[in-house]
Amino acid sequence: MESVEIKRLLREKKYSLLKDELLNEQVVDIAEFIDKLNIKADVILVFRLLPKEIAAEVFSYLSSESQSEISMLVDEKELAEILDDLYFDDKIDFLEEMPASVVNRILQNASESERKLINQFLNYPDDSAGSIMTIEFVHFKKEMTVQEALDKIRSIAPGKETIYTCYVSDAYRRLEGIVSLRDLVLYPPTDTIADIMRTDIISIDTLDDKEYTADLIKKYNLLAIPVTDHEKRLVGIITVDDIIDVMEDETTEDFHKMATVGEINTSLLDASPWLLLRRRIPWLLILVFVNIFSGAGIAHFQETIESVIALVFFLPLLIDSAGNAGSQSATLMIRALAVGDVRIEDWFQLIKKEFLVAIPLGLFMALAVSLVGFFRAGIDVAVVVALSMVVIVVVGSTVGMSLPFVLNRFNKDPATASGPLVTSIADIAGVLIYFSIARWYLGI
Repeated sequence: MESVEIKRLLREKKYSLLKDELLNEQVVDIAEFIDKLNIKADVILVFRLLPKEIAAEVFSYLSSESQSEISMLVDEKELAEILDDLYFDDKIDFLEEMPASVVNRILQNASESERKLINQFLNYPDDSAGSIMTIEFVHFKKEMTVQEALDKIRSIAPGKETIYTCYVSDAYRRLEGIVSLRDLVLYPPTDTIADIMRTDIISIDTLDDKEYTADLIKKYNLLAIPVTDHEKRLVGIITVDDIIDVMEDETTEDFHKMATVGEINTSLLDASPWLLLRRRIPWLLILVFVNIFSGAGIAHFQETIESVIALVFFLPLLIDSAGNAGSQSATLMIRALAVGDVRIEDWFQLIKKEFLVAIPLGLFMALAVSLVGFFRAGIDVAVVVALSMVVIVVVGSTVGMSLPFVLNRFNKDPATASGPLVTSIADIAGVLIYFSIARWYLGI
């Protein structure tokens, strides 16, 4: 998108040309341009230049901050028109991010049935399938003919999020089967839906976890998955585009946990310094006290250090190697657990494999550091450093491999085990191992 040209037209108040330029762009790019505007008056001005049918689609792609600004600036009629054109799941996503005053304003102007439905969706847990499902889907009765089904699709398709997969329910809305648009096109018009529908249905419950839902859609390569309540009644569907958003959010959350950063529900650019401080300080304070053990270990071996002061030269190198090896193992294990490649019962097999990898790694690193040790402090220190390197790499790798399993066993997110946490534990182990070997070998 030529944002420089768009900004020039906006600055020069050439609104007719500006509108033409906007209409040549993709809705996602228009939303991105609006999000970058710093002046509220410009935000609402550009948004009002858009035709009604495009405005609603652009609105669904805007950041929650821009959505909130527009919601507060437009009148009741404009807001109602925007929301009426949104798919229901986009409307729920919007309401979840808005302050209570905006939500109340919208609910006051909604019909009683819509208010009840919105409140039901807003009450689903944030991590549940029900919180991201949409009610805009196509469903048939199995007695209908293929021709009747196609006629129904033609009449209601504009208001539905997807028509490629349709659902079959009984008089009580219990899910009975699924039928694809492809099947409807290929089968004779006189065949009934019961003749062509598939009954091997993959579905989820409204309270199932969003990550579980994403795993199912990925595993079975689905465009959409039906959502049922506890009585197996069809209440909605989740489409693959919503699952992509979930996967992106979960990946971001895992990255934050791996860096021991708390949840940040906004972009880094929009996050306030106070929010970033609150999210980052807890683990850093905890790790300060954890790392005291490293200092205590060094103090414990004070006599050994004073006897061979050259040992201090290699301390940062060795403990960093322990942390690096541990972080590598932890990252591999966290990802494997996240995508379902490994399970708890695979721990022993993976530990054996990790030893087969960590020991050669330690030997190669020991060879490299022993050369430095020999020229820096002589053969005795070189042997101590080399032995320490092998043991430290093996221990660090074992810690990195095992900690995600331990957390997973106690229903904690394995992502917490990576980064600073593994590094701190490996640092403490590295100090104790290094100076213990030095005291033993040097006889100090």
